[in-house]
Amino acid sequence: MDPSSGPVFLVVDDDPMVRKIVTRGLRQLNPAEVLEEEDGLAARDVLRERSVDVVVTDVVMPKLDGLALMKWAQEHRPGPLWIVLSGLDTFDAAVEALQLGAFDYLAKPPQVPRVRVAVRNALDQIELVRERKRLYAELEERNVQLAQNVEQLQQVCRVLESQAAVIQADLERAETIQRALLPQDPPAIPGWCIETLYRPGSRVGGDFYDAVVLDEGHLGLVIADAAGHGVAAAMLSVLFKLRLKQFGSTGRTLEPREVLQRLNHRLYDMLSASGAFITAAYILLDLRTGEGRIALAGHPPCLLGSDNGAPRKLERTGPALGLEADPLYAQHTFRLEAGDRLMLYTDGILEGGPDSPGTDDLAAGMATVTDRAKLLGGLFERATRGVSGDRDDITLLLIQRCDGVSHFDDKAPPRQRQADEPVSYAPGGATPCLERGAVERHGFIAVVGAVTWLYSQALLDTANTLLAANDRLTLDLARCERLDSTCLGTLHEIVTANPDALELQGVSGAVRGLFEELSMRAVLAHIRQDARPLPENMALIDGASLSPQQQGARILSAHEALAGLSEENRTQFQGVVDSLRSDLAGKD
Repeated sequence: MDPSSGPVFLVVDDDPMVRKIVTRGLRQLNPAEVLEEEDGLAARDVLRERSVDVVVTDVVMPKLDGLALMKWAQEHRPGPLWIVLSGLDTFDAAVEALQLGAFDYLAKPPQVPRVRVAVRNALDQIELVRERKRLYAELEERNVQLAQNVEQLQQVCRVLESQAAVIQADLERAETIQRALLPQDPPAIPGWCIETLYRPGSRVGGDFYDAVVLDEGHLGLVIADAAGHGVAAAMLSVLFKLRLKQFGSTGRTLEPREVLQRLNHRLYDMLSASGAFITAAYILLDLRTGEGRIALAGHPPCLLGSDNGAPRKLERTGPALGLEADPLYAQHTFRLEAGDRLMLYTDGILEGGPDSPGTDDLAAGMATVTDRAKLLGGLFERATRGVSGDRDDITLLLIQRCDGVSHFDDKAPPRQRQADEPVSYAPGGATPCLERGAVERHGFIAVVGAVTWLYSQALLDTANTLLAANDRLTLDLARCERLDSTCLGTLHEIVTANPDALELQGVSGAVRGLFEELSMRAVLAHIRQDARPLPENMALIDGASLSPQQQGARILSAHEALAGLSEENRTQFQGVVDSLRSDLAGKD
């Protein structure tokens, strides 16, 4: 770092919104230059050619991830200090980055003040290292003075390390709450059917939808699309739902144009500051007469289909939320007769691959495909055909005036395993869930799909409930696609607490390998080779509704269980345990 010109920073993140937030915070530190790259390969080329003081990098990126970039730099360009950006779902990877020598990590989405604090501390560390080198260079000339200076330097280092620990403990760890905000089950409405399909472009998305029975005769439907996709867009969708929820207790049924105007009023100051916006459509539907009113804030047209003619487009009635201070929103009026359909969607369905459907294709599908799930699934398959990399979030919502069963489909997309994330894979792509059942005083829990920490408390509670009411409990993993470290630790807790009454079945070779890798000997000892048949009427288990404090306590307990199994586990998970203990202690 040249003191006369200022430091040079490098920001590496594939999300333009995150790069913008971080870069804006760094420029307030008066650097000589702030460089930006969207992937690890491009950042590697910059580090070969430029002298960089601090690198702020995401963990999960295409082409070359943040951990691989750090390892390369340690060998070829060891000069810069590293600050890692991480969400809760990549928290273990962030811990590994710290073990590799990263100076700090920031929870995503990053906040400008915390970016500045972390980078200031990194610059202070650079200055301290320079000062230490200068002091060592004077060793032969001033031995006595050196001893005093070294002591002073060590004191400063201890102060900085203490400050870094406080900052680290105070950082908010972004949690994977996007799916928890989506509606879990469709409302049961006689004479009406609702079908949805939700697919984020990355591990979290900026789309949002909901269907809420407002009173005995009215249904509210909403669909929204935050600008961009990924973590930044997901946070905007979280903000949207929180603001929307505030209108649920107004004492009267609001018109769609009123809902959008109030949402815009609440969101404008926050969104305009960052240049973000949200498109949305809100429908108020009379379930008795089929009459409806819709207002669209910069959102793609709604499609109204009938057997009596071509589908009708209901165009936008005002600007996107967050773009203007006091816009006025108009609204359309329509009526759904028996058999009529209404489709809402986000623009990701129109902007996917080269074969993406247009609005006319959506309308034609409504007129010709009678199976609602098949219609939405076919549109998604067409939109993503030939797309192997980054894409936008896609959401489709179809409501029809007819008898039948409603269905919400928000299956998570596949994702790449992180290097230090225990996970098992199996074919099938099932929607993650837990199922329970019992027969002849024998309880059963089936773990289905990609089950993460969000289900860990429900798994523990259900196991305890079934063991209290039955003589034995079987955990069936035959349809399990993935287990994260929190679920693995919880599984170990359940087995060790009930060694005489519990068994596992349907354990694949990959899952058994994970048990062996983590020294889960007690779990391995309870695996049976043959499989007991599951009860016929297995019921879905609702996920436990936990506060952030309770969620943190569950994650901590599971990782404490794993850390105590071996020295290797302790090395791998102790950083997670210490950080969570500090975080929970700070919230007491």
